[in-house]
Amino acid sequence: MASMKTDANSLAALTIELVPQDGDTVPTDAHLLPRGPFRAGDGRPHDCTNWLLDDRAAAQVVARAGEKANDTLIDYEHQSLSTRQNGQPAPAAGWFRTLEWRDTGLYATGVKWTDRARQAIATREYRYISAVFHYLPSTGEVLEIVSVALTNTPALDGLEALVAALKLTPQPPLEDAEMADEKELAALTSERDSLKTNLAALTAERDTAVAELAALKAQNEKAAQEAEKAAHASLLTAALTDGRITPALKPWAEKLPLAALREYLESAAPAGVLNKQASGKENPATAALTQEEQTLCAKLGVSHEQFLKAKE
Repeated sequence: MASMKTDANSLAALTIELVPQDGDTVPTDAHLLPRGPFRAGDGRPHDCTNWLLDDRAAAQVVARAGEKANDTLIDYEHQSLSTRQNGQPAPAAGWFRTLEWRDTGLYATGVKWTDRARQAIATREYRYISAVFHYLPSTGEVLEIVSVALTNTPALDGLEALVAALKLTPQPPLEDAEMADEKELAALTSERDSLKTNLAALTAERDTAVAELAALKAQNEKAAQEAEKAAHASLLTAALTDGRITPALKPWAEKLPLAALREYLESAAPAGVLNKQASGKENPATAALTQEEQTLCAKLGVSHEQFLKAKE
């Protein structure tokens, strides 16, 4: 058994004998820690009354093991913790993924032993399994299984210096993790609310811009209509003045669109032109026609003589 303090938590190792079943049958479940308050045979822990693993603490330890993405390694003599110092390989003795809380304590379940480890256990070359765990020095409550190893040395005298050299940092208790999750959730909620406020402001700004654009479009359309109306009135006044449109045709011309009025006026001759012959003298047939009849001749494309003859 060995223990040490790391930050607010402490680290300890407890070794339990691993007994083959039915002679040479190697168990696939390994007893790691006992239930309830427990102490080491050498009198430890010294920083608290005893270590403690009750239903509540065990539920947290099991949950924390379930959060790991990889299988948990079982090695030989905790070599995986010292390989950086001694440069020796750390072969696996086995692997497991789950922990189970039973009446007699905490167990690693579904252990998959290597052939070498299975043979060593069956022949009792290795008799003990050692679990290294974090605990709270104030209460002795077990927090997490750190590692597991096959060993024949129940008291791991070098573990304290070994772990200190590796600078293992214990994970916070689940209560601390839950508190951190709550803080993170609160921060995310605050960020979400801020984004919603910004979105509302941007939406209002967009709606204002859309309304201003619609008003400007309506203003431009009104200005264009007024300009077209003014151009129409100007053309009509000029046409009435030079005789291209007679007063009788004014109501008809007022209803024409601006483009149609322009097209008509481009082909219509002024009344003074229609009243003269090519020689410059006034056409007698023109004098016999009314102003409306002269305009009708221009629209039909017939001469005044033809129209007068048809009229007679």
